[in-house]
Amino acid sequence: MNAFLKTTSVCLSLVCAMCAGQAQNLYPQKSISIVVPYVTGGVSDGLARALGVKLSSALGQQVLIENKPGGNTLIGASHVAKSAADGYTLLLTAESTLTMNPMLYAKLPYDVEKNFAPVVALASIPQSFVISPSVPAKSLQEFVQLAKKSPKNYSFANLGIGSSAHLNFELLQRVADMQLVDIAYKGASSAITDLMGGHVSAMIVSTGLVSAQAKANNLRVLAVAGNKRSPQLPEVPTFKEAGFESFTPSSWFALMGVAGTPKDTLEKINLEVNKILKDPTFKADQLDRFALEPIGGTPEQLASLIKSESQRWSHIIKDMNIRLD
Repeated sequence: MNAFLKTTSVCLSLVCAMCAGQAQNLYPQKSISIVVPYVTGGVSDGLARALGVKLSSALGQQVLIENKPGGNTLIGASHVAKSAADGYTLLLTAESTLTMNPMLYAKLPYDVEKNFAPVVALASIPQSFVISPSVPAKSLQEFVQLAKKSPKNYSFANLGIGSSAHLNFELLQRVADMQLVDIAYKGASSAITDLMGGHVSAMIVSTGLVSAQAKANNLRVLAVAGNKRSPQLPEVPTFKEAGFESFTPSSWFALMGVAGTPKDTLEKINLEVNKILKDPTFKADQLDRFALEPIGGTPEQLASLIKSESQRWSHIIKDMNIRLD
């Protein structure tokens, strides 16, 4: 009798294990939401929608994009942090949400380590230093000299206190020993419009958002980030070539899940996203469109990136003495 019960117990355990495995493999069984904590029309929104189309096809379920802007990404990020840990709510955000905000705010409505689970690093965002065509400078060195002579006559577009665009510009001001007038904007689109119109002097922004206007001579790009020149703007020097070797503006996008989400679910999403990022057609039609460079990799590699960048920005933000309430 004991042998029979023991055999029965083993069989039931095997059946339960098989059922659990089948349940996990059935993911997803309903639509998935990717929350973007920015306004529509930007690079993050464009990347999310392009990725969503491909993921819908790969996973067999509709992927919806939800824009929840505001609060320096706090609104969208906190929404995801409070969501169920089932893989049906994801966060697509730039690095500031994960590496800068924890250093800027005394209190956050989320904890990066406790509330989020890394899924995959998506793409790096090459940055450019751009000026209005009304500014009489042909190089970054010339712009700096003009700004030093008449600081009140020159301004920069701030895309949000504590945003990567803001902190990168503040870092450049320290390196160049200049201080421009700070003008706040809610998004890159309106800032670029004002830049072309001469209402603001300069900004640091994604190369993909300004390359077309630069080619049309509606604005002027004086330097690009990276170790080599941008294929979209090959005539523009890198910051190193422009004489600012120590200045390396960086920005990147990542896909995050909710902490506690089953590992198999996160791995499945990671696998499909990596396939998409490696697709030459997706790169040519979507990533190149925004001047993005694919990253990819494992959740563990993303976790390591978040940790190293958090340490880097911690020193910079502390040195700048920037705190937000």
